Amino acid sequence: MPHIIDGHNLIGAGLLPGIRLGDADDELRLLEQLRAYRARGGPEMVVFFDSGGYATIGAPTLRVAGLEVRFSAVGEIADDAIIAYLKQQHQPGQFTVVTNDSALTQRARFVGANAISAQQFTRGMATGGRRKPSSISADPERPTPAAKDPGFVDIYATFVEVEQGRRYTKGVVDAEFDAWVADLLSDDVSIAQKAAERLGLSRRAEAEEPLRVALLHEAPGVRAAAALALGALGAQAALGDLVNRLQADDNSMVRDAAAQSLGRIGNRSVESALETAAREDRKAKVRKTAQAALGQIRARRG
Repeated sequence: MPHIIDGHNLIGAGLLPGIRLGDADDELRLLEQLRAYRARGGPEMVVFFDSGGYATIGAPTLRVAGLEVRFSAVGEIADDAIIAYLKQQHQPGQFTVVTNDSALTQRARFVGANAISAQQFTRGMATGGRRKPSSISADPERPTPAAKDPGFVDIYATFVEVEQGRRYTKGVVDAEFDAWVADLLSDDVSIAQKAAERLGLSRRAEAEEPLRVALLHEAPGVRAAAALALGALGAQAALGDLVNRLQADDNSMVRDAAAQSLGRIGNRSVESALETAAREDRKAKVRKTAQAALGQIRARRG
């Protein structure tokens, strides 16, 4: 059964040796380990990454030895690219999505695919394949392939291009960052909501404070977008604000977004608030999301 890998989410789970989200070569290191797993008899895999907003690269697809790499299009997050890919398949039930993102898990199952956590997948990496190795790293008989070996050269070259593009567009992001922050206060709800989404995709720590303020915006759509953006940023400092929205916001969309982000950030200190929401929230959708967020947090410590 082919596996669809939520690449940055898998890296961020912190379960793979020698890989840390944000390292210059984190994607390549992930692909090296996945390729080694595939060489030991692991499943075919399609790995999705956010493009980082690199407009000139579009949405390239790379393939090598049962491992396919896809980037989301400009303005699109990897989650949406994964769901779009599944919807294009004649039998989505033949695919298994690997992610710790509870929202993506729900969306994947809704379109008919299977889903497993990063923990389940990495346990399979450690024990699966024809050779049954005792660790995630490739065994001595089949060393982990170097990123620049002949089978990896196209992927390596494309990642170099992507990283160059990210550096190139950084100046544009810097120039626009203050405008996005200002747009959070716009009376035009669509502008403010889009600004929150862009700040969430920026991966910049300085976006956290204005997004925390936006959690009090009068428009629920903006509050929800700000909550989701804080989850995308992994904003530990915003946990209290998100709990407050989960407990006190009068709009179920905002409470649902807060629950999603609390699960995505994954701090055990919010379990009590999520347990209460899973039992007592007046909307079934929020109760379900809170329960999924709890499962996401507890899976990480298992």
